[in-house]
Amino acid sequence: MANQQPTGFLPGPDILIADGSADMRLYIEGCLHAMGPVHVVQAADGRAALHLARAVQPALIIAERMMPGLSARIFCRALHSDPQTRGIPVLVISEEARPSQPVGDGFLTKPFNASGLQAEVERLLGRPLTPQRLP
Repeated sequence: MANQQPTGFLPGPDILIADGSADMRLYIEGCLHAMGPVHVVQAADGRAALHLARAVQPALIIAERMMPGLSARIFCRALHSDPQTRGIPVLVISEEARPSQPVGDGFLTKPFNASGLQAEVERLLGRPLTPQRLP
């Protein structure tokens, strides 16, 4: 999806979506673009997501709990042990209930709706995704 950035506004945050399902990645991307200006990067597996996290330094990562290549637990451990990426919050999504041991900085159970996703994304970013005017 094209990111339509209105003139006179700050660019939206970079968000990395890591999920084994192309349909889920597209659904999440569509929800994010409906919330406000964002730049989305996608990864189909945990290893690609880790590489992209280091290269892009996104403001937020949305990761499937059982993504191919690396589970979210191992992905988060690798991400947070690297000084370059340790401050990036991770929203974990899963078809299973919330695990007894926390994984990531936020958690959503599938299926989720756009308003639940927006609440978690904005909480983890610490701001709404509405366009922000240039100073």
